[in-house]
Amino acid sequence: MRETFHKLRHFPLILLFFGLVALYSFIDTLSPDRELSQMENRTLTQRPAFDAAAFFNNQWTREYGEYTKDQFLFRDGWITLQSFMETVQGKLENGGVWFARDDYLIAKNTLFTEVQQRTLEMNTEAVCGLAQRHEGQVRVMVVPSAANILSDELRWNPPQMDENALLDSTFEALMEAGAEVVDLRQPFASAHGQGEQIYYRTDHHWTTTGGALLAYEAFCGARGMEPILPEESLLREVPDFYGTNYARSKKFGTVPDSLFYYDFPYPLTVYRYEQDDTLTAETGPIMEAETLDTYDRYGAFLRGNNGYSVIEGTGEGSILVVKDSYGNSFVPYLAQNYARVGIIDLRAWFEVDETFQEEGYDEILVLYSFDNFTTDTNVVRMMVQ
Repeated sequence: MRETFHKLRHFPLILLFFGLVALYSFIDTLSPDRELSQMENRTLTQRPAFDAAAFFNNQWTREYGEYTKDQFLFRDGWITLQSFMETVQGKLENGGVWFARDDYLIAKNTLFTEVQQRTLEMNTEAVCGLAQRHEGQVRVMVVPSAANILSDELRWNPPQMDENALLDSTFEALMEAGAEVVDLRQPFASAHGQGEQIYYRTDHHWTTTGGALLAYEAFCGARGMEPILPEESLLREVPDFYGTNYARSKKFGTVPDSLFYYDFPYPLTVYRYEQDDTLTAETGPIMEAETLDTYDRYGAFLRGNNGYSVIEGTGEGSILVVKDSYGNSFVPYLAQNYARVGIIDLRAWFEVDETFQEEGYDEILVLYSFDNFTTDTNVVRMMVQ
């Protein structure tokens, strides 16, 4: 042993390497586990409980491997270092996100898979059925993707799906079924050409004062209503917003967005079914102020993606909005034109027809982003079972 150590003294780098590995492992073992990665905007894997059966069938080993990857010491720092090296090398994409001009991070839409095609067909059929059951009362917005509207921001000409052809065929089917389609492509392209920011640079959603406001104005135009612009005194800014596209790509040197919202005074009531199937109601503000201090700041709109909620507005009549998260920053505008705005998220509330009829709504708006309308399997819940 002494002779071996004596030989190793002639190789100090080897001793230093193994010493650092041992020290790092010791510190890593003592470091507390984290539950959430703010940088990646996701929950981190926690230490799995040991189970002999899971160990021998290799399940526990796999789970422990995921745990060690998520709880690695200085994980955020290593991710930042990797991102810096990739940026220096001139990398133009990462994590399914393109690095575009003007500090935009744009979700890729390179391929349109067979699964997406089937999902699009089924979702279109579901909304067509809704329009046929409620003749003259259904309007639809399928929001074009940032990759479609901001294609001129890309640093090169990557292959993309033909989104416009897919939207054209979808809109045609919806209109044949009796739905009124609000096509946002032209107003979005025009506004982008004039330098307006329609989508967040770091997130996949549209901006409140850009895309969501343009969509509100287009909807009012289709309905023959006058859009009511909020007072500037209600506008609030939340700086340093890093969204989902940043969390996926982790691009070094990303310029953060500012998240804007209007501090509307309208009350929002959130309805929830408890485990014993009792329905509870909680009334509060439209925005969840505490969430604005977290990484997932967009989640503050409508106090999250709740199954069913209602805004009491100051207009006339009522509307039921079936939406994905794009609707969260859009819906508050409608409270200026309607006395009651119902909101359904099909991930947690399935009864569209029942809610529409029993609550006596006058009309329905189906609002989804193109990305979700081609991937979200919950939309088919609008079909009559």
